[in-house]
Order: sequence, then C-alpha cells, then structure tokens
Amino acid sequence: MSAPTASTNCRAHRAFAVALGFLAVSAALGAILRCLTLHPVAGLNYGHLLHTHSHVAFLGWVFNACFAIALHRFLPTLAHPGWWRLFAVLQVAVLGMLCSYPFQGYGPVSIAFSTLHMGASAVFAWWLWRGHVATPAARPHLRIALGAMVLSGLGPLALGPLAALDLRDSPFYALSIYFYLHAQYNGWFLFFLQATVLQEASTRHQIDERAATRSAHWLGAGLVLTLAQSTLWLHPPAWVFGAAAMGGLAQLIGVVLFVRALRTAGRPPGGLVRILAGLALGAWALKHILQAAAAWPGLLALANHRFIVIAFLHLVFLGIVTPALLALGLRWHWLPDGRGLRIALAGFFGSVLVSQGILVLWPLGWTFKGANPFTLLAVAAAVTALAAVALALCRTQMRSQS
Repeated sequence: MSAPTASTNCRAHRAFAVALGFLAVSAALGAILRCLTLHPVAGLNYGHLLHTHSHVAFLGWVFNACFAIALHRFLPTLAHPGWWRLFAVLQVAVLGMLCSYPFQGYGPVSIAFSTLHMGASAVFAWWLWRGHVATPAARPHLRIALGAMVLSGLGPLALGPLAALDLRDSPFYALSIYFYLHAQYNGWFLFFLQATVLQEASTRHQIDERAATRSAHWLGAGLVLTLAQSTLWLHPPAWVFGAAAMGGLAQLIGVVLFVRALRTAGRPPGGLVRILAGLALGAWALKHILQAAAAWPGLLALANHRFIVIAFLHLVFLGIVTPALLALGLRWHWLPDGRGLRIALAGFFGSVLVSQGILVLWPLGWTFKGANPFTLLAVAAAVTALAAVALALCRTQMRSQS
C-alpha cells in the first residue's frame, strides 16, 4: 500500500481542523440547551436548537473527522480530484443547517441543506466504496460502515411523508428517528472507527485477518438485530425481545473476535494517545455489554428512561467516538500534545463524566444533596463547551506556529 502523499495529508489535516471547529460549536449549543431548561428565553425554540445541535455534532464533527481519516488512511494517493470539492459542498450543507435549523426546525431551507448533505455523503460513500485501499482485515468493517451511513438516510426521508399524513405523534415517526440514530451510532460511527483501527494495525503488524472478518460478520448481524431494541418501548411480541437479545449476544461475540484479531498488534503508543484509546476501548466494551443486557424485561423500564437513553447516546458519542477521533488526531500530529491540550482534554472529559453520572444516578433516585440536577448539568455542559473551544484553539495555535 502506498504512503499518503504530502498533499493528501495536508488536506486531511485541514479537514480535521474544520471538524474540531464544529465540535466546539456543537458543545456550545449543548450548553445553551442545558441553560434553556433552567431559564427559557423568548424567541429561542428548544426543539429547533436541539436539531441544530445534533446535526452539527453528527455531520460537522464526526462526519468531517471521518472524511479526514478517509483521505489519510483509505485514500492515500487521493486518486479522485473531486474529493476536496466534495468536502466544500458538505461544509456548505452543514453551515446551511447551522443557520436555518434554529429558526425553522424541519423547514424548507433546513430540509434542503439536509438533503444536500445526504446526497453529498452518498457520493462520498460511493467513491470510497469503489476507490478505497483498505486492508483485507479492515475492508468488511468499512463496507458495513458506509452501508449503514447511506441507509440511515431512510429515517429522515420518511419524516416528511409521515408528517404530511399527520402521523407526527405515531410510533412510526419516532421509529424513523430511532432508525437513523441506530444506523449512525451503532453502524456508521463505530464500524468506521473499527475499520480505521484495523487499517492502522494491519499496516504495522501481522493481525488475524480471519478473526477480523468474522468480527465484522457478528457485529454486523448484531447491528441488524439490535434494531429491535428501538421498538421495545412499544411492548412488541416475544420474538422481538428474542431478536434484541440475540443481537446483543452476537455483538459480544464480535467484540471478542475483534480483540482476538488485534492480540498480536501490540499496545497503542504511550502517553495521551494511549489514555484516549483506552477510554474509547473501555466505553466501546461497556456499550456492547449494556446492549446485551437491555433486552431483559426487568431492565426495560430503566433502559427506556429518557435520561438513561441520553446517557447511552452520550456514551457512544462522547465516550467512544470523540476520544477515538482525538487519539487518531494526536497520533497523526493533527493536534499538539502539550500542556494546553491536556488541560482542555481533562476539562472536556471530566465534565462529560459528571454529566453522565447525573444522567444515570438521577433515575435511580439520587438526590445530589438537594442540588438541582438541571443546574449541575448546565454547569457541566458549560465546562464541556469551554474545553471544546480550547481544543479548537490548540489546533489553531499549532497551525500558526507551523
């Protein structure tokens, strides 16, 4: 496999910098949302800002960071001249959503920009599917990631017709949203990162390609079957609970096979990269254990509690995906490993840990010694936002010094 060209790495570096900027914007929007739960402001629609926050987080931070990784690791020669133009189109779409969702929610302008991003991301998936240079170990994970990303768009596409049929309050509307979240969180995000880890390991070590391929099959089967967990709040027939339980078991088998595939790859680099990678790996294992347990009837009420659901989504987004992306950025010198960055990371993940603790303990009856949990969440979100801005500034300072 050919090495990345200087031009490719420079463009990947810039794409990652753009992604960090959107991480800061998304965190700031999250802090505003937390404050609005305490002090609603006339003219600021909570639901509209929530849509803005999620779209910027998914498409501005994670998708852009994955685009950078694709340029750096899965398209090392940058064979297609249109990749950077495609990235520009994607940024226009994200900025359009950032400027339109706060004012109209799902309206004509925001839907147009969302559709533009969906179409451009489909082009990204098609080009990457045809032109990637993934190793045999990483290839099946990459293909499942791209397939899940494209199929996730069916969820938002269904919302318009359902709204037109006056079915906003029906289970079908909620299930369309859950389908999108499931395909993004459990499919596109995680399988792309799994492919990246295997790609990195394969280029430096001899790994068990058969175990890596089998892990993709088991995790892929689990991805399909655990979709049933999104329907358990409807109290479906027993076979749906069975499918959800089987999906959780399939994922655990896939996790074991994935770890087995990497057993000869050695430990990740030391220092901050190893800490972030260890955090992501631990949260990744915990996520699959929780999904395996979620189908048990005795845990159904707790698993469907709003704050538990939010905590689970944050576990994936802030506990697995974000530290993994930051670890890769550090490993490839897209971020400077210095005192400022370490303080920013400590503030970011420390505040995230506090938020997660509140979201999990509150439904269990924890009183927090009389303190208002919404106030604690707002303070933690503000710290997260400040730390995310500091991360972006660390990257900006690195660029100015280079």
